[in-house]
Formats: sequence, structure tokens, C-alpha cells
Amino acid sequence: MDKTKIGEAFGRAAASYDALAVFQRQVCERMLCLLPRWLPAGWTPERLLDGGCGTGFGSQCMRCLWPDASLTGCDLSSRMVERMRQKGFEAVEGDLENLPFPDSRFDFVWSSLALQWCRPDTVFRELYRVLGENGILYFSTLAPGTLCETGFAFSGLDDAGRVLDFHPVAALRERMREAGFTDIRVRHETHRMYYPDVRSALESVRGIGAGYAAGKRRALLGKMAWKMIQERYESLREENGLPVTYELVIGYGVAGR
Repeated sequence: MDKTKIGEAFGRAAASYDALAVFQRQVCERMLCLLPRWLPAGWTPERLLDGGCGTGFGSQCMRCLWPDASLTGCDLSSRMVERMRQKGFEAVEGDLENLPFPDSRFDFVWSSLALQWCRPDTVFRELYRVLGENGILYFSTLAPGTLCETGFAFSGLDDAGRVLDFHPVAALRERMREAGFTDIRVRHETHRMYYPDVRSALESVRGIGAGYAAGKRRALLGKMAWKMIQERYESLREENGLPVTYELVIGYGVAGR
């Protein structure tokens, strides 16, 4: 992963992110609804981190639950950080694998759709480090099968990486355990968004900065290649339109000491 390029990709999307990130908002809303079922009764954190905050969907959700808590956002993209600040949140630029915070700084870490850009062994150890005793990590990420339609449409055209190599659910659970988390809970759900045409389906991913995937530099595709991509994607059309599949993982763990 080239974190500089990832940050730049999301930075380019910052101005239009709120309008395009429909699935991202839905995930945050899903996390908000599910969380009270898992939290200990009466548990109230004082120091919150939104890891990979983007423009602040997750921070707004946490504000609903704990309006008086201290909240900090952190993101790779300086432009995303600026958008957060414009909305009135404290935010800093930083990498989830090397956070700019001292040990045991937070009681609760929320991270929505950011961990897929990280190495699980590294990021879970780092998130454990910044959580205090019995602090809680709550996150969403993506599993294999995500963007399978894009993978199918582009398969065999070149050797560039079009879709990330997402980490299996079992591997995420094991890396959490190795990092020290206890009371681990992981939920796997399949979500599909639908679009009227190939261009809008692809733009739904590219437009939110998520078009970057690790791999060799991509050559420009010719007209015949794009025709093949469209025909392949169109072959997947359903009654509601062209699907974009997300294999969503929602995870929870306690930083026992």
C-alpha cells in the first residue's frame, strides 16, 4: 500500500465525498444502530477517536450517542481533515498504522471503512495501544467478494490491481485476538447498491476516492477494452439495475490489560 497515493485519492474526492458516499453513510447508520446491543449497560466514554474519519459521518454518529465526550478525528488526507474542521470537529492528519497519539489516549475508537487500507496485524496492535484499559474498538471494513462485479468486468485486461485484496473475516478476528482484544464480536453482512449504467456504477467507487488499488501502474484502456468492460458489467444487470456488492464486516473488541 502506498499511503501517500491513498491519501491523495481521497483528497481529490473530498469536495464531492458527502454527495457520493451513499453506502458509507448507510454503514455508519448501521453501526450506530447495532452498537447499543454490544456496549456494556451504562458505559459512557469520555475520549473518542474517529479513525479514518473522512468528512465526519462517524463523528456525527458518536455525537448522537455521547454529545459531551471529547472527540478527535484522524485521517490520511489533509483535505478530509480540513472538511472535518469546517464541520466543527477537532481533527489531525495521521495513519491508522502509526497514530500520532500517546498510549491509552482514548476510551473508544470508531473506524468505519478505513481498515481495509491497512495491514490487520499492524493496525489492530496500534489501535490497541491508543485505547485505555477496557477501552472499546468498534469498526467496519470489507471482506473478499466486495466489488466482485468490478473485478469480473476488468479481469484479464491487464495486470493492474483493480480491486483490493480484502482480508477474510477469520483472519481479522485472529489478528484482533493476537493484538490483545477480548470479547471479540464480528458480524458479516452482504450489501448491494444499484446503478442505472456502468459509468455511474464505477463512479460510485472512484468518486469517493476508493478507486486506488495496490498494483502495477495502469495503462490507458482503449475503446475495445472499454466496450468489453461495459458488456461484461451489463451481463450482471438485475431488475434494480447494475449491482455493486459490498461484503461488510462490523467488529467489536475490548482492550483488556
